[in-house]
Amino acid sequence: MIKLYFEETENAKAHSEMICRRILGKYLNTDGDNLIIHKAEFGKPYLRDYPKVHYNISHTNGVLVCAIADEPVGVDIENIKSFNRLIVERFFTKSEQDYILNNEEDQDERFALIWTKKEAYVKWIGKGLSIPFESFDVLNNNGFPYIYSFLYEKNCISICVKESKLIDRCDLLTC
Repeated sequence: MIKLYFEETENAKAHSEMICRRILGKYLNTDGDNLIIHKAEFGKPYLRDYPKVHYNISHTNGVLVCAIADEPVGVDIENIKSFNRLIVERFFTKSEQDYILNNEEDQDERFALIWTKKEAYVKWIGKGLSIPFESFDVLNNNGFPYIYSFLYEKNCISICVKESKLIDRCDLLTC
């Protein structure tokens, strides 16, 4: 099961660790300030004393999302805003570019969808931006884990897990 916590906050980036500790403390029924958070080689956070609890966070202007699961999870959130064509051409595969550029309707949403899927995937495997975005295609699911995306308020959220059954039991909670 995945618990997905969503919080609106003025400065999500500056307060992300504090908010995350509060969420994790609530989830684990302990004082979040006492949790020991380590970072893997490429920066993915994990809890030293809770090896079976996996979490991931993401923030964008004014919001933070934290996914907690019993297996590796990656999450990303982006505000839906006007996309930059140069980013699409530089960082996306040909099929992803076609998906966004071949139809002018909802291009901003489609851009956010692809971007958050890519971010969630590289965060799921724990290698972050060391993997070039143009080196994999999130529209082609051959050999990929399951990536679920949805729109929430003015944001696109993507969650990456190994199997879709985990998403079927995903709870979206506001803090």
